[in-house]
Amino acid sequence: MADCNNLFAHYNSVIRLSDEKREVLRAVRNRLRIKMQTNYEILKANETLEFHTQGSFIMDTIITPKDDDFDLDDGVYFIGNLTPAQRPPVQTFHDAVLYAVGKDEDYAEVTDKDTCVRVSYNKEKFHIDLPIYYADSLENPNLAHLKDNWVLSNPVEFIDWFERKVMSGFKKAYLVESRMYTEYQRWLQDIRKADAQLRRIVRYLKGWADELRGDMPPGIVMTILAGENYKSNERDDIALRDTLIAIQTYLAANNCKCPRPTTPVGEDLFAGYSDTKKQYFLDRLNTFVDSAKQAVAIDNEKDACLKWQKHLGPRFPCSLAVDRVEGAATFTSSSVRGDSARSA
Repeated sequence: MADCNNLFAHYNSVIRLSDEKREVLRAVRNRLRIKMQTNYEILKANETLEFHTQGSFIMDTIITPKDDDFDLDDGVYFIGNLTPAQRPPVQTFHDAVLYAVGKDEDYAEVTDKDTCVRVSYNKEKFHIDLPIYYADSLENPNLAHLKDNWVLSNPVEFIDWFERKVMSGFKKAYLVESRMYTEYQRWLQDIRKADAQLRRIVRYLKGWADELRGDMPPGIVMTILAGENYKSNERDDIALRDTLIAIQTYLAANNCKCPRPTTPVGEDLFAGYSDTKKQYFLDRLNTFVDSAKQAVAIDNEKDACLKWQKHLGPRFPCSLAVDRVEGAATFTSSSVRGDSARSA
């Protein structure tokens, strides 16, 4: 049985967003925050502004896409006490963020989308999404959705759910209580820097989706499916195979539904998918499961690698795979000469 764990370790190092790119995202995020805080004062609005980075960047499941178009989600929170009925229209809040961000020569464009304001950059291929919330605190936000008005949404809850799946010792208070900042930094240094296997499994699934594109589900779906069906193993190749099989079983038993585990709890993230789009994903999943089973069963590392590469793409490093049977003796010219000398 070929052991491809070392190949997955290399693949993870390739797709995991580099520290350099993380620093670029942080720096740009911070500049945008300063612009919003500065320009927001001109609006003389009643609410205060707070910010919270969310999603894969915080959970460390972010990857570098094959075309390098990586991103960061930074929540913009209007903290106030108005009820949904008392608030100005959702578009007003989007307009406030558009105004506060303003224009910059480094931007390729600023786009108003249903769920966020997107700031795209032309010097490097990345963008910052600014989802907009109204809340009386960071723990009770409503997303300002241009089509659906005020939508229940709590990204901090989702981070907490995932970290509990990782069993990382994360505390939700790290993100919503400033007094916990020092303890949060200590957690990042002492625990978070260890790359948990579940985080890697999510990255592998995202790498698979990134390679196929098209009708593949977004990262949040891959994260939920992995979190709900994760099977650990000392080897990443076996853990991924077993997790894929569990996801396949889970979707078959639940009629291809992916319920959101946090607010709004139970929302099916496949609800908007057509039957054709669902079947596309299920077909891709089935073929990936078949290849994963074959890859783990194959004795030759090179042949096993090619099974994985078929789905994970050319960034999966088959050039590093050894073309030999696992456990077979490796003969060299010196060993052959030694045997000949002894027999003589």
